[in-house]
Amino acid sequence: MNKELFEIIRLDEKSIFYFSNKAIEFQFSPNEFDKIWDIHPKEFHNVKMYGKEVLTPRWQQAYGKNYNYSGSKNNALPIPEILFCFLDWSQKNIDHRLNGLLLNWYDGQKGHYIGAHRDDTRDLLTDSPIVTISLGEDRIFRLRRFKEKGFKDITFKNGEVIVIPWNTNLEWTHEVPNSKKYNKKRISITIRAYK
Repeated sequence: MNKELFEIIRLDEKSIFYFSNKAIEFQFSPNEFDKIWDIHPKEFHNVKMYGKEVLTPRWQQAYGKNYNYSGSKNNALPIPEILFCFLDWSQKNIDHRLNGLLLNWYDGQKGHYIGAHRDDTRDLLTDSPIVTISLGEDRIFRLRRFKEKGFKDITFKNGEVIVIPWNTNLEWTHEVPNSKKYNKKRISITIRAYK
């Protein structure tokens, strides 16, 4: 990891994550943002929650590698050229093993969010990081120690990067809570190292 780009945020005595607002490559114009926004799927993805199939409250698509989670599989499409820059930057500055993307498109006017979860690791390389790049509207990124009360919020802004280490993902959930305060568009690009 390029430590000059990241600061360490400590969650407790064992768990940390890395944060960067120095990735100038991700300061896109509104036109460039719209090009990425426009590739979102027309339909919402189905996932299993407590044994029932439900639609995700956001658009979602995997690229490069399939992503299995919540009793569901997000079948990957080839990585389009417009997304290569995110993978390339992450491989050079974080971990060369990163090889698959999962995009989530949040429309604040539609109340889009993602609930508290830990990323499914069954298809990931052990000890690999989970990278998320945020584009568009600021949103709250909430972390909670798994099965405990209380949480820690950070405001995740356009062009910022968060890296969750393997062990932090096992100990802490993360989410983008639903809030009427946010009514614009946001894209999150999560990059993982798949087997």
